[in-house]
Amino acid sequence: MFALGENLTSRYKIHSKMGEGTFGQVLECWDREKKEMVAIKIVRGIKKYREAAMIEIEVLQQLGKHDKGGNRCVQLRNWFDYRNHICIVFEKLGPSLYDFLRKNNYRSFPIDLVREIGRQLLECVAFMHGLRLIHTDLKPENILLVSADYVKVPEYKHSSRSPRDSSYFRRVPKSSAIKVIDFGSTTYERQDQNYIVSTRHYRAPEVILGKF
Repeated sequence: MFALGENLTSRYKIHSKMGEGTFGQVLECWDREKKEMVAIKIVRGIKKYREAAMIEIEVLQQLGKHDKGGNRCVQLRNWFDYRNHICIVFEKLGPSLYDFLRKNNYRSFPIDLVREIGRQLLECVAFMHGLRLIHTDLKPENILLVSADYVKVPEYKHSSRSPRDSSYFRRVPKSSAIKVIDFGSTTYERQDQNYIVSTRHYRAPEVILGKF
């Protein structure tokens, strides 16, 4: 869709591709005005995806208005329409919990880290519910570590193996800080709902049965 090194308007230069999904793709870009790297979500030029993108922008603006510190939800930097694609500019964060686990051969996080991530996630949900907002699509793919930095620690159950063996070590994030992303499916409390919400693989039984 877009080539590396190409300009995405005069302000943003495409540096690399960060991810891709049904909605479109996410590009790492250099912001010439702010002199920083940002993540830009390029939404497919199809009506339903454009509509979802505008919902996400509205929600992000509301969240930003009430969450001045940007502690739990990804921060909207800017947005624009480019060649019929809604482009949403975000602060650049680290990998998703899912991607981190995948690259770590799905080794579990330390329990203290799980506890801290869980606390932040609950704070984010409580913050959104306080604004009468329901995310509807919370999953590891939509929870990003703020930093991509990590350390390697020995995997003691494989301690008999050589340190040269990749399975001897596992990666542990240096920071437990997270932020929630992807607000395109967010709805307002008491708003008429389509009973099919959330990604199929993470869908709760009561949603599948239509009893919520």
